Amino acid sequence: MARMLAGGALALSAMLAANAGHAQGFGINCTIKPTRVVELSSAAMGIVAEVYVVPGQRVGQGDVLARIDDRALQGELALAEARAGITSGLAAAETRAAALRQRLARLTEALNRRAISAAEHEAAATELALAEADILRERDQLLMAGLERDRVLAQMAAMEITSPVTGIIGENLVNPGEAAAPNPVATIHVTSPLRVEAYVPAARLAQVVEAESHIIIIGDDPTPVPVIFDYAAPMADLASNTISVFFKLDSDSILPGSRCFMPNSQS
Repeated sequence: MARMLAGGALALSAMLAANAGHAQGFGINCTIKPTRVVELSSAAMGIVAEVYVVPGQRVGQGDVLARIDDRALQGELALAEARAGITSGLAAAETRAAALRQRLARLTEALNRRAISAAEHEAAATELALAEADILRERDQLLMAGLERDRVLAQMAAMEITSPVTGIIGENLVNPGEAAAPNPVATIHVTSPLRVEAYVPAARLAQVVEAESHIIIIGDDPTPVPVIFDYAAPMADLASNTISVFFKLDSDSILPGSRCFMPNSQS
């Protein structure tokens, strides 16, 4: 019985010592933040039809986040494609011009034989010139129809809202039925890499900055996580007499907003 009591006392003493060491060894508070926050706006006006992501979801650059209602543009596209595909006018103009070229060639031979008047030959040449102008006009109309089709296609492409960066979707996410402007349709937290902001006492700035390596402890997990020194803020916070020192953290599993501590003793 005495041995059991002694063993329990030793265990309790060891636990208290460990807790005391933990309290003394993690003196620098820090927070984990995204590298930057992107407030994504839509390039097109309209009502959001579908949203494909949820807050907290990781997205990659180019991923489609939402789509604006494009039913009106679909009708415009069908009309533009129909106009761009109508080539009958050009074909008729080219056929007529080909026939007029043959006629003018015959009239030119006749003129050389003095079988027709110069005025008759000139009228045929004018008619051919007008037919060739009709060909150019038909081609211009097809070109304009193609450009109009491309314009509508570009508008429809803008109806898909894609992520310009890799990160995590924030809470500020548009809902179906809401307008795509003027407010941001999504907030994306860029987490590659994460930014760790440590609030270092001014007296210890040199010690922390000049350390060969740096680690942090995240939440209640005692596993050390390595971070890379980035830079120190140029000014101290007068109220707390601390200086913000920033580090980079590469991780796909750690979320922004996590609390962390930096051990006092680092080499």
